[in-house]
Amino acid sequence: MPKKIEKYQLGKTLGRGTFSKVKLAVDTTDNSHWAIKIIDRKMVKQENMEAQLKREIAIMKILKHKHVVQLREVLQSSKHIYIVLELITGGELFDRIVEAKRFDETTARKYFQQLISGIEYCHSQGIAHRDLKPENLLLDGEDVLKISDFGLSALSGNDGSGQQKMLMTTCGTPNYVAPEVLKEKGYDGKKADVWSCGVILYVMLAGYLPFEDDTMKGLFAKIESGKFSYPPHFTSAQTELISRMLVVDPEKRITVEQIMEHKWFKVGFKLDRVTSKISLTEKEIDASVKSTGDVTEVQSSTQPAQNSQTKVNTLNAFDLASMLMMGSMNPLMSSDASVKIKRQTRFMAKGKKQECQTAIVSKLDKMKAKPTTKGDDEIKCMATVNQAAITFSIKIEETSGGFSVVEVRRGKGNILDYNAFYRTLVNEMGSLVVSKEISTK
Repeated sequence: MPKKIEKYQLGKTLGRGTFSKVKLAVDTTDNSHWAIKIIDRKMVKQENMEAQLKREIAIMKILKHKHVVQLREVLQSSKHIYIVLELITGGELFDRIVEAKRFDETTARKYFQQLISGIEYCHSQGIAHRDLKPENLLLDGEDVLKISDFGLSALSGNDGSGQQKMLMTTCGTPNYVAPEVLKEKGYDGKKADVWSCGVILYVMLAGYLPFEDDTMKGLFAKIESGKFSYPPHFTSAQTELISRMLVVDPEKRITVEQIMEHKWFKVGFKLDRVTSKISLTEKEIDASVKSTGDVTEVQSSTQPAQNSQTKVNTLNAFDLASMLMMGSMNPLMSSDASVKIKRQTRFMAKGKKQECQTAIVSKLDKMKAKPTTKGDDEIKCMATVNQAAITFSIKIEETSGGFSVVEVRRGKGNILDYNAFYRTLVNEMGSLVVSKEISTK
């Protein structure tokens, strides 16, 4: 019998995170369809992530715009938090880019206009997103872009002396992060968003990233230098706009308002400006979370089923930390520490190391990506995606809980092709995957 949370009848699972599931839900009072993000409160509390979750809920409660994923309400029981969200059925912008290889000018401009319209609204509400990338831009059934995933967002404002607050947290996805974010000297989140939007526009038109390197240290150096090149098919208007967005000095970088006045951007654009400013106090935010019972709630933890003698904490601290970071972004580090961050993707799998290795090799064979070398510690592979070669390596670490952490690290080849291949591999693994990390580092 299908599970029910308050007035919501729960259906199939739409996606999984590290300690959450997203399920299709139907409001039985009006038959409307929603997505419910079901979060394990025990795991959130255990990892001291309550403040981050509360921030994400608070921000999404504030935002009401056609280009921002809408949060309807929040319910909580003793075991779970239920976030009722607008159901977005068109997938990620990232997948559209991979499918198209690159967008034509009309398509890129349409999505970019929608992105900037949503960001202009967010900024008008004092909110910087701080993790803008194609994976966080969703498309609905009518091909309307929606900005999602505000887990790294920050409310901005004055510092008490009339000056703009300077953010200090180094975060975001490496290839899209602004150079000032890497320097840990404070930065304006809104100006950092403009840089990320510039990278997104470049990717839409080129089909690849402006800043790439085999090491994080090399990547950061390229970003901080601001040096990149344009493919020959870019028009002068496109390069002029992107060049004004990807300016290393944030004080000289174009603003969102100036982007909307740019001749390339303005073609066919009409801003549906929202002038009202919404704010919520902490007390109001807390009151907006409605309590519900545990009787009919779904078992939503992404942890494998456990008997009465087994607890989640059978994983050691390192295993658990690695698992919990899947689906979220590791904070970036600067200087010598940056070389420790690898461009990789991970998932937690059921079974011991040898079992996982056998299953993965079988799936690779099915995907015509036979290993070039196979050892106890690492499997090196080559595959063809979109008629282009990519190389990658796979490392499997067995945990103390009878599961394995599988890390897939990109070698040579286009990052978009690699990400598409990784997604296919995870899907092929099916129920063996306990939790997964979708974005590449």
